[in-house]
Amino acid sequence: MKMTSSAKDGPQTLDMSMKEGFLRTDIQSQKGSMAAIIDFKNHQMIMLMAQQRMYMVRPLPTQQQATPQAQASQGSPQDITQTGTKETILGYECTKWVHTGPQGTSEIWVTDQLGTFGGLPHGGGPGGPQSAPQGWESALQGRNFFPMRVVTSVGGKEKFRLEVTSVEKTSLPDSYFAAPDGWRKFDLGAMMGGAMPGGFPGGRPSDGSN
Repeated sequence: MKMTSSAKDGPQTLDMSMKEGFLRTDIQSQKGSMAAIIDFKNHQMIMLMAQQRMYMVRPLPTQQQATPQAQASQGSPQDITQTGTKETILGYECTKWVHTGPQGTSEIWVTDQLGTFGGLPHGGGPGGPQSAPQGWESALQGRNFFPMRVVTSVGGKEKFRLEVTSVEKTSLPDSYFAAPDGWRKFDLGAMMGGAMPGGFPGGRPSDGSN
């Protein structure tokens, strides 16, 4: 996938891998790379930090856990309508849906041939809050759809675009949807207590001086 947003610095490339019960998203941007694995069975997200050879496990947020401000920004999942317009994208027949909410109007071309969309990673940094999904993401929850193209506009001006650029069907090992062997689990409590050498992942290692 290719994702562009007026709120981000440059386009991002997403490789989204799906297997029953799991969704892995690898993101490449101008600022570097990241990976997140959603384990739907255990209702958790595994954030992979390759530079530190570490991983962090966080529970998936629910709509009930979102702040009132976040819920208001998403709008109602019912604010989505099917237009009946059809288009073939990369060989998959898609139907156009439209979602309206405080974040703008999203035109969503979905197919029912690629399984259920699990959403984009919204993990935030270690110890930080998890950001809320966009309104169109919440509107697709529970529907057997996968978005091949999403365009969100505000006042007629495009603000966000997500577009699938290729689809490959292949066999993926279970190990691809778990933290690699030998990686350490990130423990925020231990880090805050000074038990983690080097401090915050990606930060300057402590040399004992002030």
